[in-house]
Amino acid sequence: MNSPSSSQSEDRKQPCCGRPVQLDEAERRTRILDAASAVLTTHGYHAASMDSIAACSGMSKKTLYQFFDSKHALFETLILERLFAPINYTPLPTDPMEKQLLGLMTCIAACMFCNERLSLLRSVITETSRNPAVRQLVADLFQLSGRVLPIQNWLTTQSEAGRLDIPDISEASDLLFGMTLGGPMLGQLTHCKPSRSKEQLEEFMAYGIRVFLEGHRPAAQS
Repeated sequence: MNSPSSSQSEDRKQPCCGRPVQLDEAERRTRILDAASAVLTTHGYHAASMDSIAACSGMSKKTLYQFFDSKHALFETLILERLFAPINYTPLPTDPMEKQLLGLMTCIAACMFCNERLSLLRSVITETSRNPAVRQLVADLFQLSGRVLPIQNWLTTQSEAGRLDIPDISEASDLLFGMTLGGPMLGQLTHCKPSRSKEQLEEFMAYGIRVFLEGHRPAAQS
Protein backbone atom coordinates (compact mmCIF):
# COMPACT_ATOMS: atom_id res chain seq x y z
CA MET A 1 0.00 0.00 0.00
CA ASN A 2 1.42 3.39 -0.95
CA SER A 3 2.26 5.82 1.82
CA PRO A 4 0.67 9.32 1.78
CA SER A 5 2.49 11.86 -0.39
CA SER A 6 4.53 14.55 1.30
CA SER A 7 2.02 17.21 0.30
CA GLN A 8 -0.87 15.24 1.79
CA SER A 9 0.95 14.52 5.03
CA GLU A 10 2.01 18.13 5.52
CA ASP A 11 -1.37 19.69 4.68
CA ARG A 12 -3.11 18.68 7.88
CA LYS A 13 -4.53 20.41 10.89
CA GLN A 14 -3.99 18.84 14.30
CA PRO A 15 -7.01 18.81 16.63
CA CYS A 16 -6.48 18.92 20.40
CA CYS A 17 -6.67 15.12 20.51
CA GLY A 18 -7.09 12.18 18.17
CA ARG A 19 -5.80 11.70 14.63
CA PRO A 20 -4.81 14.65 12.43
CA VAL A 21 -7.61 15.80 10.16
CA GLN A 22 -6.68 16.48 6.56
CA LEU A 23 -7.69 19.90 5.28
CA ASP A 24 -10.26 19.94 2.52
CA GLU A 25 -9.63 21.78 -0.73
CA ALA A 26 -11.40 25.01 0.28
CA GLU A 27 -9.51 25.17 3.59
CA ARG A 28 -6.16 24.65 1.87
CA ARG A 29 -6.92 27.34 -0.70
CA THR A 30 -7.95 29.78 2.05
CA ARG A 31 -4.81 29.00 4.04
CA ILE A 32 -2.63 29.62 0.97
CA LEU A 33 -4.29 33.01 0.34
CA ASP A 34 -3.93 33.91 4.03
CA ALA A 35 -0.23 33.10 3.84
CA ALA A 36 0.21 35.04 0.59
CA SER A 37 -1.45 38.05 2.20
CA ALA A 38 0.84 37.85 5.22
CA VAL A 39 3.99 37.46 3.10
CA LEU A 40 3.02 40.29 0.73
CA THR A 41 2.30 42.75 3.54
CA THR A 42 5.47 41.79 5.41
CA HIS A 43 8.04 41.38 2.64
CA GLY A 44 6.53 42.91 -0.52
CA TYR A 45 5.89 41.31 -3.89
CA HIS A 46 9.48 41.13 -5.11
CA ALA A 47 10.79 39.39 -1.98
CA ALA A 48 7.82 37.06 -1.71
CA SER A 49 8.39 33.55 -3.03
CA MET A 50 6.42 30.36 -3.31
CA ASP A 51 8.86 28.87 -0.78
CA SER A 52 8.11 31.54 1.80
CA ILE A 53 4.36 31.27 1.21
CA ALA A 54 4.54 27.48 1.55
CA ALA A 55 6.43 27.84 4.83
CA CYS A 56 3.96 30.43 6.13
CA SER A 57 0.96 28.30 5.19
CA GLY A 58 2.44 25.10 6.66
CA MET A 59 2.02 23.36 3.32
CA SER A 60 4.31 21.94 0.70
CA LYS A 61 5.25 23.98 -2.36
CA LYS A 62 3.81 21.16 -4.44
CA THR A 63 0.40 21.86 -2.90
CA LEU A 64 0.66 25.56 -3.77
CA TYR A 65 1.29 24.69 -7.40
CA GLN A 66 -1.76 22.42 -7.40
CA PHE A 67 -3.88 25.54 -6.80
CA PHE A 68 -1.82 28.26 -8.51
CA ASP A 69 0.60 27.67 -11.36
CA SER A 70 2.79 30.70 -10.56
CA LYS A 71 3.44 33.44 -8.02
CA HIS A 72 1.82 35.88 -10.43
CA ALA A 73 -1.39 33.80 -10.57
CA LEU A 74 -1.45 33.48 -6.78
CA PHE A 75 -1.11 37.20 -6.14
CA GLU A 76 -3.56 38.00 -8.93
CA THR A 77 -6.15 35.87 -7.14
CA LEU A 78 -5.25 37.40 -3.78
CA ILE A 79 -5.71 40.96 -5.00
CA LEU A 80 -8.88 40.20 -6.91
CA GLU A 81 -10.56 38.25 -4.10
CA ARG A 82 -9.30 40.04 -1.02
CA LEU A 83 -8.68 43.64 -2.14
CA PHE A 84 -11.13 43.99 -5.04
CA ALA A 85 -13.82 41.73 -3.64
CA PRO A 86 -17.25 43.05 -4.66
CA ILE A 87 -19.23 44.96 -2.07
CA ASN A 88 -22.91 44.09 -2.28
CA TYR A 89 -25.50 46.37 -0.75
CA THR A 90 -28.98 47.21 -1.98
CA PRO A 91 -30.60 50.22 -0.28
CA LEU A 92 -34.37 50.21 0.19
CA PRO A 93 -35.74 52.37 -2.63
CA THR A 94 -38.52 53.63 -0.35
CA ASP A 95 -36.00 55.22 2.04
CA PRO A 96 -34.98 58.87 1.61
CA MET A 97 -31.91 59.28 -0.61
CA GLU A 98 -29.77 60.47 2.30
CA LYS A 99 -30.59 57.32 4.29
CA GLN A 100 -29.97 55.07 1.27
CA LEU A 101 -26.61 56.66 0.61
CA LEU A 102 -25.52 56.59 4.25
CA GLY A 103 -26.31 52.88 4.44
CA LEU A 104 -24.36 52.27 1.25
CA MET A 105 -21.29 54.22 2.39
CA THR A 106 -21.41 52.61 5.85
CA CYS A 107 -21.34 49.18 4.20
CA ILE A 108 -18.38 50.21 2.03
CA ALA A 109 -16.54 51.59 5.06
CA ALA A 110 -17.01 48.34 6.99
CA CYS A 111 -15.41 46.42 4.11
CA MET A 112 -12.65 48.85 3.22
CA PHE A 113 -11.47 49.53 6.77
CA CYS A 114 -10.86 45.90 7.75
CA ASN A 115 -7.24 45.28 8.78
CA GLU A 116 -6.39 42.85 5.98
CA ARG A 117 -7.76 45.09 3.25
CA LEU A 118 -5.91 48.14 4.58
CA SER A 119 -2.66 46.16 4.86
CA LEU A 120 -3.02 44.85 1.32
CA LEU A 121 -3.80 48.32 0.03
CA ARG A 122 -0.68 49.75 1.70
CA SER A 123 1.43 47.00 0.15
CA VAL A 124 -0.10 47.44 -3.30
CA ILE A 125 0.44 51.21 -3.18
CA THR A 126 4.09 50.66 -2.27
CA GLU A 127 4.62 48.01 -4.94
CA THR A 128 2.89 49.90 -7.76
CA SER A 129 5.14 52.90 -7.15
CA ARG A 130 8.31 50.89 -7.75
CA ASN A 131 7.35 47.81 -9.78
CA PRO A 132 5.87 48.34 -13.29
CA ALA A 133 4.74 44.70 -13.49
CA VAL A 134 2.70 45.01 -10.30
CA ARG A 135 1.36 48.39 -11.44
CA GLN A 136 0.07 46.82 -14.66
CA LEU A 137 -1.35 43.84 -12.77
CA VAL A 138 -3.30 46.10 -10.41
CA ALA A 139 -4.53 48.28 -13.29
CA ASP A 140 -5.78 45.21 -15.16
CA LEU A 141 -7.50 43.78 -12.09
CA PHE A 142 -9.07 47.15 -11.28
CA GLN A 143 -10.75 47.14 -14.69
CA LEU A 144 -11.67 43.46 -14.41
CA SER A 145 -13.29 43.99 -11.01
CA GLY A 146 -15.71 46.54 -12.45
CA ARG A 147 -14.70 49.21 -9.93
CA VAL A 148 -16.17 46.98 -7.18
CA LEU A 149 -17.80 49.87 -5.29
CA PRO A 150 -21.57 50.02 -5.97
CA ILE A 151 -21.68 53.83 -5.83
CA GLN A 152 -21.91 54.27 -9.59
CA ASN A 153 -24.90 51.95 -9.89
CA TRP A 154 -26.79 53.85 -7.22
CA LEU A 155 -25.98 57.24 -8.76
CA THR A 156 -27.03 55.98 -12.20
CA THR A 157 -30.39 54.85 -10.80
CA GLN A 158 -31.03 58.22 -9.17
CA SER A 159 -29.94 60.16 -12.25
CA GLU A 160 -32.12 58.12 -14.62
CA ALA A 161 -35.10 58.62 -12.30
CA GLY A 162 -34.54 62.39 -12.37
CA ARG A 163 -33.88 62.62 -8.64
CA LEU A 164 -30.31 63.84 -9.14
CA ASP A 165 -28.70 65.88 -11.89
CA ILE A 166 -25.37 64.15 -12.61
CA PRO A 167 -23.70 64.84 -15.98
CA ASP A 168 -20.76 62.48 -15.33
CA ILE A 169 -21.47 59.43 -13.14
CA SER A 170 -17.81 58.40 -12.88
CA GLU A 171 -16.66 61.84 -11.74
CA ALA A 172 -19.56 62.14 -9.31
CA SER A 173 -18.74 58.72 -7.85
CA ASP A 174 -15.14 59.75 -7.21
CA LEU A 175 -16.33 63.02 -5.71
CA LEU A 176 -18.77 61.29 -3.36
CA PHE A 177 -16.15 58.81 -2.21
CA GLY A 178 -13.71 61.66 -1.56
CA MET A 179 -16.29 63.63 0.43
CA THR A 180 -17.20 60.71 2.67
CA LEU A 181 -14.47 58.06 2.89
CA GLY A 182 -11.41 59.51 1.14
CA GLY A 183 -10.09 61.48 4.11
CA PRO A 184 -10.74 58.81 6.75
CA MET A 185 -9.17 56.15 4.52
CA LEU A 186 -6.07 58.25 3.92
CA GLY A 187 -5.76 58.68 7.67
CA GLN A 188 -6.01 54.92 8.20
CA LEU A 189 -3.48 54.13 5.48
CA THR A 190 -0.88 56.64 6.65
CA HIS A 191 -1.63 56.56 10.40
CA CYS A 192 -1.50 60.36 10.27
CA LYS A 193 -4.78 60.84 12.14
CA PRO A 194 -6.48 59.00 14.98
CA SER A 195 -9.12 56.54 13.83
CA ARG A 196 -12.68 57.79 14.04
CA SER A 197 -15.21 55.88 16.09
CA LYS A 198 -18.15 54.35 14.23
CA GLU A 199 -20.36 57.20 15.37
CA GLN A 200 -17.85 59.87 14.36
CA LEU A 201 -17.37 58.28 10.94
CA GLU A 202 -21.12 58.13 10.34
CA GLU A 203 -21.47 61.81 11.30
CA PHE A 204 -18.66 62.73 8.91
CA MET A 205 -20.17 60.70 6.08
CA ALA A 206 -23.66 62.10 6.71
CA TYR A 207 -22.26 65.64 6.42
CA GLY A 208 -20.52 64.85 3.14
CA ILE A 209 -23.64 63.15 1.80
CA ARG A 210 -25.84 66.16 2.60
CA VAL A 211 -23.44 68.49 0.79
CA PHE A 212 -23.16 66.13 -2.18
CA LEU A 213 -26.92 65.66 -2.57
CA GLU A 214 -27.62 69.37 -2.25
CA GLY A 215 -25.15 70.09 -5.03
CA HIS A 216 -26.73 67.53 -7.39
CA ARG A 217 -30.44 68.07 -6.92
CA PRO A 218 -32.26 69.13 -10.10
CA ALA A 219 -32.80 72.88 -10.31
CA ALA A 220 -36.57 72.53 -9.83
CA GLN A 221 -36.01 70.79 -6.47
CA SER A 222 -33.33 73.19 -5.15
